[in-house]
Amino acid sequence: MKYEIVKDKKESGGKDGASSLMEIPQWTLGEIALSKSTLEQIEEMIAYVKHREKLLHEWEFNRFLKTGKGLSINFFGPPGTGKSITAEAIAKKLGTNIIKVNYGELESELVGGTSKNLSKVFQAAETNRSLLFFDEADAVLSKRISNLSQAADHGVNSAKSTLLTLMDKFNGVIIFATNLFENYDEAFLRRIIFNVEFPVPDKEMRTQLWAFHLSKNVPRNISNDRAAEISEGLCGGDIRNITIKLGLKLLAGKATLVDESLIADEINKYKTIKLRHKKIDTTEIVVEDAPSSDLQEK
Repeated sequence: MKYEIVKDKKESGGKDGASSLMEIPQWTLGEIALSKSTLEQIEEMIAYVKHREKLLHEWEFNRFLKTGKGLSINFFGPPGTGKSITAEAIAKKLGTNIIKVNYGELESELVGGTSKNLSKVFQAAETNRSLLFFDEADAVLSKRISNLSQAADHGVNSAKSTLLTLMDKFNGVIIFATNLFENYDEAFLRRIIFNVEFPVPDKEMRTQLWAFHLSKNVPRNISNDRAAEISEGLCGGDIRNITIKLGLKLLAGKATLVDESLIADEINKYKTIKLRHKKIDTTEIVVEDAPSSDLQEK
């Protein structure tokens, strides 16, 4: 389904752009390395959707669920732990499409524009019975601004109030995902039934990840179990990137098979880059927060 997104004229050249965010989910739960706790909660989510009428009417939960009958879920954990692909897999299990939303794409400089965009996304999900997925949800579920100093602050709070109302009336499944769970406003937390943590994979999960990403057709003399042992601290997204590099080395003739030394070398390079990025990011924060000389003089 296509719907108009409200944009500032300066950004859109005076024309409203049409966006189609609905996708057919590609992932299945069997392809994702998940903890036992996460899988158990997913089973409960699916049971709610499939047997909602029994829960609401036969068991009379509708006595206190008088508005929206939807299900709000929150996935939190470090990047690369499988939050977004798990949302896709749940949509596939339920036999629905998925609408993926990044809040930044819905923000508008026009008064009330962001709220209108949120409403249209929820309407699209409701009309098409699609699972609604918000990535980097801390941008929209964060605490409301208490000290309003400019018009933009009022717009932010207005959009958050609109989202609260939409969540209350929504009859579908909505999943939020974040790396910054601690920033959530309590008003949103009260409306979320499942808060599911996606931790850094343990050895058993890493073994599953290596088995999935490095197929039996790839020339190698290292087991998935051993690869998991030497990749402690890596997430699924990390292992995916490393296996792609391993495949490219084979294709380029730089190696004839994947062995422990080749994997260890790629892991070390990958971790070095991540560490450098972390140092750069920390430096930028320190510089940004440092008081200027003018302020110090005053």
